[in-house]
Amino acid sequence: MDFIIVGIIISLLAIVLIYRLVKGPHVIDRMVASDSIDVIIGLVMVLYGCYEERSLFLDLGLIVTLLGFIGTILVSKYMEGDI
Repeated sequence: MDFIIVGIIISLLAIVLIYRLVKGPHVIDRMVASDSIDVIIGLVMVLYGCYEERSLFLDLGLIVTLLGFIGTILVSKYMEGDI
């Protein structure tokens, strides 16, 4: 039951981050919000995997978080003009 409550609270925090993603005054604010949402989605998947006792969601949560980090690196390289 504790996993569900923590997952709901963390999901609500991700919804708050959507405001920063849409209203961010700078591109950097939007990228930080997007990366934070990716990490939160991965964390919720890991929590769900612990709740259901299935390791598949643990792997998927780690993959989602890693892909979000790679996307952030690619966008920052693009903004610097390296790509």
